[in-house]
Amino acid sequence: MNRKKTNRRNFIKNSSLALMCAPILGKSTILPNQDTKEPQEILKIKNYSTFGRTGFKVSDIGSGSPRSEAVLRALLKSGVNYIDTGADYGNGNNERLIGRVLPEFDRKKIFIMSKIYTETNFESKEKVVERIRGALERLGTDYIDCVGIHSAENTRIIKDEAFHAGVEQMKAEGRVKFTGVSCHGNSWYMAPEESLDKVLMAAVDDGRFDVIQMAYNFVNAPIADKILAACEEKNIGTIIIKSNPVVIYNILDKYVKNLEDQEKDPGEGYYAYRDRYKERAGKAKSYFEKYGMTTEEELIDAATLFVLSNPQAHTVCLDIPNLTAINPYLKLSGQILQPTQASLLEKYTEHFGTLNCRIGCNECEKACPHHLPVNTIMRYNYYFQNKKLEKEAMQLYAKIPGKNADVCKECQGYCEEACPYDVSTRSLLSIAHQNLSLDQVSFA
Repeated sequence: MNRKKTNRRNFIKNSSLALMCAPILGKSTILPNQDTKEPQEILKIKNYSTFGRTGFKVSDIGSGSPRSEAVLRALLKSGVNYIDTGADYGNGNNERLIGRVLPEFDRKKIFIMSKIYTETNFESKEKVVERIRGALERLGTDYIDCVGIHSAENTRIIKDEAFHAGVEQMKAEGRVKFTGVSCHGNSWYMAPEESLDKVLMAAVDDGRFDVIQMAYNFVNAPIADKILAACEEKNIGTIIIKSNPVVIYNILDKYVKNLEDQEKDPGEGYYAYRDRYKERAGKAKSYFEKYGMTTEEELIDAATLFVLSNPQAHTVCLDIPNLTAINPYLKLSGQILQPTQASLLEKYTEHFGTLNCRIGCNECEKACPHHLPVNTIMRYNYYFQNKKLEKEAMQLYAKIPGKNADVCKECQGYCEEACPYDVSTRSLLSIAHQNLSLDQVSFA
């Protein structure tokens, strides 16, 4: 065995890296794929707000694409009345799931947004109409409250006339009420100069969009705040996604242990990454303990309350994986962020902000000599690690054209030099590649 590699492995094992993450926050009690019996008493939604010019009174907590009929049924009983879905979620199966539950509830009291996607442009008005009719059939409903463009990545798609003509025809037939758009950020290599804020501001200024779905959290607030303010001015409904940028600390711990077990050398970049966080983790641990915060859930709660406290954010679209997770989220309805929690988020950003790529920034992509879609790779890794959609995330990653993030291991780190937020982009991309590669063992 290579002596140099052996020494490095021992150094990792004997260093505090493996311990720096897990003790800061306790293990989460919300298991992503655990479904149990419905709680004896489901908590109720306590706050509703006017959903922009739609006039609908929408619950402050909404449902992301539901994982099961049982979860959706329980959420609707609680007063959740926003459901997010799309034709591409499970090849239409998510819409079918919703359609099986809808007949049990008053349809008029539920707001459904379904989305349709295209990589280039919508083929024709007739094709858009056909796709909306397919969604109506799968949902088993006479109308869809809002039909949106799924994951718009440039301003060209915002003005796609085939999409708008198709939606307008369905509105005239009474089958669609409102027009929407979602945006996760763009890929700089595909559309230079098309930042997330430019894409969404184009939608705001277009005048035909009633609802906008966007990423907003305490880390990317400086980027998102101006879009939310513009939506308020134009009376556009806002749906918040990716509200929780909190990293699950055990991911890094498991990453190290997997490297040890497989006798793999992570490279020089990883050691710099380790040294960087060893000191920060110690300081953060002291701060969290000072304020009595000992579990991951408390930090997640604070992140969610940050969004719920902003009246410009009408509903936060949460991915609720199982029945056990429902009440821990619903308990936050109607609450606002407290000063201690706000301070906690500030300290998180100070110590661990470099773990979070700012959605929509794109400065790293501009500097990447390999033209990697950094924002997209980070999003797919979020699906893998946080949402536990491993198979889907790996399939999406495999479809990315050109080079993949394996090249980051030997790169000089131009992305990190360009990042205004000091994010350890190269290291995070390397971890994402390990997670998402079909031919490698996951380190999530």
